[in-house]
Amino acid sequence: MVGSKIKRKGFVFLLLLLWPLSISGYEVNIASVRPNLMNIRTTNGKLYAYVVLLFNENPHFVNLIQADSIPVKLMQTPGFNVMQYEAYIRSLQDPSLKALAQQILQVYKDPGKITESELEQLTQKLEGRNIVLRFSKTKDGNEFRYFLDYCIFGKRKPVTINHPLFNVKEKIFNIQPLIYYDEFSTSNSTFYFDMIYINPDEVFNDYIISKRIIENKSCENMFFVGAHVTEDIKFCIKRAFTSKETIFDEIWRMFEIHELTHKILNNYYFFFDQVTGEELALSSTIYYNTYLGLAILYSYLDYNTINPHRIAATNFIKFLSLYSANSEYIEKPSLIKHLPVEDIKKIAKLHFETTIKNLK
Repeated sequence: MVGSKIKRKGFVFLLLLLWPLSISGYEVNIASVRPNLMNIRTTNGKLYAYVVLLFNENPHFVNLIQADSIPVKLMQTPGFNVMQYEAYIRSLQDPSLKALAQQILQVYKDPGKITESELEQLTQKLEGRNIVLRFSKTKDGNEFRYFLDYCIFGKRKPVTINHPLFNVKEKIFNIQPLIYYDEFSTSNSTFYFDMIYINPDEVFNDYIISKRIIENKSCENMFFVGAHVTEDIKFCIKRAFTSKETIFDEIWRMFEIHELTHKILNNYYFFFDQVTGEELALSSTIYYNTYLGLAILYSYLDYNTINPHRIAATNFIKFLSLYSANSEYIEKPSLIKHLPVEDIKKIAKLHFETTIKNLK
């Protein structure tokens, strides 16, 4: 799967902020892009590590808790994962945690003895401990066993915004991991069919820049959606928000719409072309919040390499130019921001519908 990646060039100015910050209920932590050993060494983190060891025979997280506790030589022993998991159970003093760990072992060793209802209850209990997982069945001869579609140490929240142009009511979650994963370093639609990932630090970065623009403060050496802050971006940002209080929420929704576009394309259309995905995400954002969407378009145009984002922005401008019968927009994209908002929204919607129609 090709996920959407909003390019980041500069976080340097934010690296001085090392403490968590809560904005509109979202937890922002600049240090979250680095491995968080404190989280994996908690009671719930340790349970997570042993669940991954049991089902995936993957000792990585257990070894994060205590280096080399499961060396390569031990991994060559058949059933080492079960032996280590059982030793973990014996070490537990909390009766409720021990019972939960034993039930997990039963799912692995005796899957036929657990009902679907019990499995669902177990999944919910684990999510309450910040272990987000999904069990699936696989045939093993005449019997079956459970394996993990995914197992993530983190929290997930339902995405509440409806996509502005897709008429799809799919239950999608935003995952917020508590430890570092390669696939959750940059905002993307994830490998998992029911989850997107939005990096709060990226949202916070664009929030700080937008706030500074509105306050007429310097944004030198700052990067909005991965590009230097240009006069076009400043113009659009100043018109994108009704007040400073709405900035963070609007940018968060922008990220949600962007990633939902990719997720719906993947899940419903089985379509994974990144350029087309970026075009549709761009037109969706422009339709939802016209000036914020245009600020993103101008950011993409300013990328110093030819990538799917820049190509998508160029393709959108070509469509707008063709629809408006004015080729000047191709040579001078700055002119687009002066078009009436309703005209831009109309073109964005038409671009989206035309592109979707061509997918079929």
